[in-house]
Amino acid sequence: MVKREIYFDKLNGYKDKPFIKVLTGLRRVGKSTLLDLFIENLKSQGVKETHILKINFELPDSFSLTDYQLLTDYVIDFSKEKKGMIYLVLDEIGRVKDWEKAVNAFHAMNRYDLYTTGSNADMLSSELSTFLAGRYVEILIHPFSFQEFKKLYENSTFEDYIIFGGIPSICSFNLHYDFSMSALRDSYRSAILQDVISRYQIRNAAILEKLIQYVFTNVGKTFSALSISKYFKSQKVNISVDTVLSYLSMLQDAYLIYKVSRNDLIGKSILKTEEKYYIADHGIREAISGNNMKVIESVLENIVYIELLRRGYKVYIGKISDREIDFVAYKNKEIRYYQVSYLMESESTREREFDVYKLIADNYPKYVISMDHVDFSQDGIIHMNIEKFLAEV
Repeated sequence: MVKREIYFDKLNGYKDKPFIKVLTGLRRVGKSTLLDLFIENLKSQGVKETHILKINFELPDSFSLTDYQLLTDYVIDFSKEKKGMIYLVLDEIGRVKDWEKAVNAFHAMNRYDLYTTGSNADMLSSELSTFLAGRYVEILIHPFSFQEFKKLYENSTFEDYIIFGGIPSICSFNLHYDFSMSALRDSYRSAILQDVISRYQIRNAAILEKLIQYVFTNVGKTFSALSISKYFKSQKVNISVDTVLSYLSMLQDAYLIYKVSRNDLIGKSILKTEEKYYIADHGIREAISGNNMKVIESVLENIVYIELLRRGYKVYIGKISDREIDFVAYKNKEIRYYQVSYLMESESTREREFDVYKLIADNYPKYVISMDHVDFSQDGIIHMNIEKFLAEV
């Protein structure tokens, strides 16, 4: 197993703090495995096994805990005659009817350090603020980073990562293409069929899947709900702007895609139209749409975007005059600018990627990231090979 340090640091940072720790993210990104490793970490820190209770509501021995009252009684009975903090891990808590009543009660008792995960079909991120208002922290779990990917697959290359992505559940196939892609397609169907179609009782699933294909095909390209609606009408498919917006929101709630707004760097305002969308895992794109290597620049952009999210940045597209900067990343009071390119062999390509920064007067770090191994840094703008960027801590 790969110990995912970035998430361990977060979990350890919130340990014993009066918040419910909620692990969210796309299906099969390893939330349950991460909690198993964290439990072992607790034991290594001296927490007694008798003071750790993990319940996985997908396993048969917990099938009887069908509602919040049964769960509450079970946990309180476990806790009798035990002194000190109880570490309570509730995996797939959304399977329990009115689960939030039990979780909020445990939180109010001040003797449980609470950790939960939930399937997106049962517990969506958008509901957390309603169910657990002011009592929780959300820890978004992403697929494997490139560094984690390399630890898992010996002798793997960056090109392997471009194709296979970072979903942990395919590791048993050891980069066998056909088996891995079949498993990724199954993950995709689970995310869509269970987390979106069933959850929202969508009647025309074919239109939803056409919309997903459109987003996958246009990763990193600027478009609006109106432009999507017009495109479908040109293909003899009727879908309203409101339906496009609704479906895109559902896909975001299922953590399949991320919307990135444009930020006017001069007016300092968020532009309401023409967003970009990125995919939670580019390996799923390979499994569904194919040919990641043929659209490598878009895939590289997707990889950089997810990496910035993984590092805790809030990310926008930068608009300045009639030009765009791929990513403007904010964290605390720090700002970083990123341009992403495939290769910059020609002088015209280098001019395009570097010259946009001449329009920005501030002194925050500015980067151009590509697969080149030659260092093209100039005028204080840092050029980095993408593998070096992904290796940064």
